[in-house]
Amino acid sequence: MIIGMRGHDFGRMEPHALAAAISGCGYRAVQLAFGKAFAGKPESYLSDDALLSLRRTFSGHALAIPVMGCYVSAGDRNAAVRMQEAEKFARYLRASVKLGAQCVGTETTHFTAGESEREEAYAGLLEFTRHVAKAAEDCGAIAAVEPVSYHTMATPELTRRLLDDVSSAHLRVILDPANLLPPGVTSSSVQLDLVRRSLTLFGDKVCALHIKDGIWNSENRWENRPLGEGCMDWEAIFPLLRANNDSLCALREGVWPGREAEECRMMQRWAQR
Repeated sequence: MIIGMRGHDFGRMEPHALAAAISGCGYRAVQLAFGKAFAGKPESYLSDDALLSLRRTFSGHALAIPVMGCYVSAGDRNAAVRMQEAEKFARYLRASVKLGAQCVGTETTHFTAGESEREEAYAGLLEFTRHVAKAAEDCGAIAAVEPVSYHTMATPELTRRLLDDVSSAHLRVILDPANLLPPGVTSSSVQLDLVRRSLTLFGDKVCALHIKDGIWNSENRWENRPLGEGCMDWEAIFPLLRANNDSLCALREGVWPGREAEECRMMQRWAQR
């Protein structure tokens, strides 16, 4: 298993400085979201020359790029906005090929309506996903969606349904076990059940892992914590993830300031047990 981190957890930096900082802490992979990780407008990094320069920079520090982040409202209820977001995502898919990123990833939009409206929201997400999967097929890229308990694609079962409805070899899943926890839920048994259900339903489609720790506050909002100091039972979860696919990148999301190297070593220990 390859241990990496989300690039913009260091804040905005120049690419060479960011690559050096990440590799210096022991990580061997990075998730890059241009608008969050680098100074300047993200569009300035989308030219062929800029993408090839970034690819050389990060490979020069022995850093793989398993995920190119593209933050869009994939399940937006407004059809015109949703298609604008799909076109943006398609541009990033084409860019990911030049960058050497293994996938372009997004979540699927907060879902604040009642369950009676879930099907309508899902229909919009399906339209978006079919569009970007076709774009990924056309350029040889991978589109990846991430289930979150309070988003349009909220459960392992709904994730499997989307994969079946789109039916594309160019559509994959980013698995973040913490994001599958319903608000307020912390029990280890629920965590393990969600991970097992996910791996049973789409384990062969997981292309990257997100690793975070935290707590639900008094308002049932997630608050990040250092690894090992939140509710996540990573020592029990990591063996399941490894047994499913030990070649994936596990990306620390929300690296705790001042503990970057320590958290890398902690993940390395979990990944070797």
